[in-house]
Amino acid sequence: MSRRGNGEGSLKHDVKNRRWIWCGKFDDSDKKKYFTAKTKKAVLAKVDEYKASMDRRNNFNNMTLCEWSEIWLAAVEGTVKPKTYEYYYKFFCNYINDAMGNKLLGDIKSLDIQYFLKNLATKPALKGKPLSPATVNGVRRTINACLNYAVDNDIIRSNPAKSTKPIRNTKRQEITVLSKEQLMMLLDVAAQKDYIHITGAQYKEDIGQAYLRCCYYFALVLEAASGLRIGELFALTWSDLDLDAQVVHVKQTMVWGSADVKFVSPKTLRSKRDIDIDDCTVQKLKKWQIWQKQYAAQFESLFLNCDGLVFTNSFGKPINYTNFYQRYWRKLLLAAELPEGFTFHALRHTHASLLLMAGENIKVVSERLGHSSVSTTYNIYCHVVPNLQKHAAQKYKDLNILGDREIDVLFDS
Repeated sequence: MSRRGNGEGSLKHDVKNRRWIWCGKFDDSDKKKYFTAKTKKAVLAKVDEYKASMDRRNNFNNMTLCEWSEIWLAAVEGTVKPKTYEYYYKFFCNYINDAMGNKLLGDIKSLDIQYFLKNLATKPALKGKPLSPATVNGVRRTINACLNYAVDNDIIRSNPAKSTKPIRNTKRQEITVLSKEQLMMLLDVAAQKDYIHITGAQYKEDIGQAYLRCCYYFALVLEAASGLRIGELFALTWSDLDLDAQVVHVKQTMVWGSADVKFVSPKTLRSKRDIDIDDCTVQKLKKWQIWQKQYAAQFESLFLNCDGLVFTNSFGKPINYTNFYQRYWRKLLLAAELPEGFTFHALRHTHASLLLMAGENIKVVSERLGHSSVSTTYNIYCHVVPNLQKHAAQKYKDLNILGDREIDVLFDS
């Protein structure tokens, strides 16, 4: 009888389960790999599959992390949201490739990745200071996703990034919000064109610039009334606004990539939501709708709002965030004398905080913001909650449940 080949298998008795099974073996360079199955054919199939996976790994033995990242990025493009892809691409270009890009895939250890993450969090980076824990952990998630894909495709045995620990954020990040008076001041300043001259430069406003200034004013009005994310705000179409019912239907968000803009589904399932707005805001939006139509009619050949967007640039195209921040938002912050560190996203925090301090139910606020859970809302705005407890106690007092009743005397004095 001829000698059996490597992995061909042999019939053995499984004493514990009282059955006969086929056992096969493959001699790997590192260790012996054993397989079992009910039939010889099934054992050989498992051995062949393992051989094929080893061949794939051997073919990629000399591939670096940088080379593999290019394959991975090309594979995941279109399967993740554009913003997620941009983050992946940015993290590899700005941080990962410089420090670890030349390492061979099979040589990367968990300790290498952990030291790399620690350096990002403690040593100066691109802007001259260490990265924030949130950014470092974003880099970690990117490496983890990239190496997971390598494991799934039998390029490496295991993912060393899984054994690393995220960077702890020991510093509590305080959010900056406006008071009612500060918000009113912001909107008052935005309604005037004087803030454009804040730098002292000579400035003569043409009709296109006047359109943009008015557009951003009405965008701020809606933002203050709804707490939308900036991408959700600038992705709104007129069909998303039911002005008669006073409801905003959030259906999509706008994401700027390196070259173009895309409209994608919102951040989470609960981000698709309906937000009621007040009648004063509705009247402002109706006025803006009329103004935009008049502007479009005046520049019919130049103003092409093909998407029917509520807020556009002077040619009817989607708002470019960079232009908005640099040419209008920064000047507006200076003119309105807003607190240092105040961002456009902080208007969303302001909307939520003002509602909570006014006594609105936190679940309602959570639904307006499109948070995945009420606990998310609570964790962000817990600094407001103590005031709500006092507000609740005052509300109970106002109910006057006890009235002027006095208990009968139980004991003689």
